Amino acid sequence: MSTKIMLMTLPGKEKGNRLETRSPTRQIPKMSASWVRYFIWSYHTLLEGLLGRGTMESKEAAMNTDMESLLSRRSVRSFTEEQIADEDLLLILEAGRLAPNGKNQETWHFTALQDPQKLRALDELVVGPNNSFFYHAPTLILVSIQLGSAYEKEDTACALTNMMQAAHALGLGSVWCNRINNNHDIDTQLSDYGIPEGYRVTGTLAVGHVKGDYPPRRKPKEGTITIIRA
Repeated sequence: MSTKIMLMTLPGKEKGNRLETRSPTRQIPKMSASWVRYFIWSYHTLLEGLLGRGTMESKEAAMNTDMESLLSRRSVRSFTEEQIADEDLLLILEAGRLAPNGKNQETWHFTALQDPQKLRALDELVVGPNNSFFYHAPTLILVSIQLGSAYEKEDTACALTNMMQAAHALGLGSVWCNRINNNHDIDTQLSDYGIPEGYRVTGTLAVGHVKGDYPPRRKPKEGTITIIRA
């Protein structure tokens, strides 16, 4: 299959009384896989020439660091009392706001609770006075979605995942908590916790400085990955 593209007519040389120009249309055949690989290699080589090999290597190192952060994140359920820095909180919230979401409608709202009295009151409301559903973390982020949203579960999951990865990249611990969402009795009592009218909490994230060691790495579980090739 070929693709037709339009080219501008360029001035040419006069030949007798006739002016030769380039054809306004041109047929471009579909490129083979080898040509695609060649152009990718050429582009990479060009970048090395423009930016310098050191810059390219630093970009590759940054990519490796990103992957290491992605693969080393763990849920943390033990936190110190130290509050997280304001700039770290803003970065985590921004990561949530920029997460993928259904049709880019952004029907979400993020509420960060750091008031100890509010946090204790919320614990009592959800699990009673002698427990903590967010493991006594100094910061609790509530994700709420506008009522009627068609993608509330998907959007919530994407936002929380982004924020967990951001927290880990900043050297903080986090854990996704589920005791509030899908609880209508609690939803009706959250107006004092920064939840906008017409929204309901669909997920919460506990964030703080890690106390102790991370949990051990998960062992590979057989049967969780399937790859189908031609």
